[in-house]
Amino acid sequence: MQVETAEEQQFDWQAVLRYLFGTVFVMGLVYAPAIWYPSYVRVLTSILLVVLVGLTGRAVVSAIFSFADPDTPELAPTKGLPSVSVVIPAYNEAAVLPETISACRAVEYPAEKLEVILCYEADSVDATAELCEDAAADDDRFVAVERDEPGGGKAKATNYALEYATGDLIASIDADHQFKPDAIKKAVAWFQDDENVWCVKGRCFGHNPRDSLFALHATVERHIAERADLFARDVWDGFTIFGGGQAFFRAAVFDELGEFDEEILVEDIDMSSKIHEHGKKLRVDPSIITYEENPSTLQSWWSQRKRWARGWMQCAQKYLVRLPTNRSLSLPTRIDSLFTFAYALAPVYVAFTFPLLLLGYVGFDTSTYIPYSNTLWTLLAISPALAAFTVYLQDYRSGETHDIVEYIAPFTLWVYLAFQSAVYIVSFFDEYVFDRPSIYVTTARVDSSADTDSTPRDVPETHSD
Repeated sequence: MQVETAEEQQFDWQAVLRYLFGTVFVMGLVYAPAIWYPSYVRVLTSILLVVLVGLTGRAVVSAIFSFADPDTPELAPTKGLPSVSVVIPAYNEAAVLPETISACRAVEYPAEKLEVILCYEADSVDATAELCEDAAADDDRFVAVERDEPGGGKAKATNYALEYATGDLIASIDADHQFKPDAIKKAVAWFQDDENVWCVKGRCFGHNPRDSLFALHATVERHIAERADLFARDVWDGFTIFGGGQAFFRAAVFDELGEFDEEILVEDIDMSSKIHEHGKKLRVDPSIITYEENPSTLQSWWSQRKRWARGWMQCAQKYLVRLPTNRSLSLPTRIDSLFTFAYALAPVYVAFTFPLLLLGYVGFDTSTYIPYSNTLWTLLAISPALAAFTVYLQDYRSGETHDIVEYIAPFTLWVYLAFQSAVYIVSFFDEYVFDRPSIYVTTARVDSSADTDSTPRDVPETHSD
């Protein structure tokens, strides 16, 4: 898979025109029947309302369900602690690596049971290599590994790093993630408690909401996803998944299931699906925290969200039928996997039909056939804020705090989500119409540069220890 940086992405007017023409053409096909059957608009609007209610309603319901306390087992040193390998792929990560390395040094786990594999790309143009080599020279727990081979992406880099991991358990984190000191021992306790647990997913907690409006809204969006949606899946025995930013595995996962799929843009969702197919457990515990940096520029945010959107479409094609029809899975898991992968495609419908809401101004009847639709539209308007503030309340109870600006963003989340619909349109055309090759675009870091300045960036104090 070809890899490019966000900075290498060039604005292409011809591509923009292709997407615009394609969008107009598809919308023309979608809306054309309304010329002869005006009531057709009401049908489309009714479907749009149902899809949006399902999308935002799940977020609110998940937030409520996630009030359950994580049933984190106690670590039992008397059982013999397993060895843990922390795997960190790094490509032009000098802006964030010092904090990540420092956090690894501070984890509360026996030094003789811990190794940290810093796998850096040979073609990094900043101080990434020096930081990795210096860490390995200063601390026996660290191993610096250079990857000097063409192509890749996150999956290929992680697979390469795994060849050097010797631990019983594997902790995979992105280079911008900093462990909370108790994160590893909490994750290890899950594996001690149940031999059928093959993966544990914690929570990625954004720490840079003040960097930009994109970083702010991405931070709040991630709070809802990480604290509410992903944990709620665990509470109701649903289709649990892990995000690539942070996860813990038994080393046996990669012996039994193979490496991460290097051809899918969201290798984490693919591996989550394979773990379920294999009949093993993937648990979610939001008290296992790593602090992360969210993209702060339009370019880096667009590249990341486009990669996610297209990757989810790829996984939906692969698993939309396979998991729901797998009778070895529990009924809640099968139903939830169907919902999950259907909604990986549903945003495309939302993106193409969202202009329906404007047709009322030109004489079309945009009411729906759904009872109490006005009430539902009102609930839709407040649901993102409701979900966000529910998460904030949960974090207050558990001692995690938020920057004051995060309390403002929930009221503008709908603008952010509406803008995000453009990502799904472009991803749809790239995947299904233009058949463009998958390109893994790395996420640009705040204060990153092409020089060798490795001065760590201060992390805002937006959380408690």
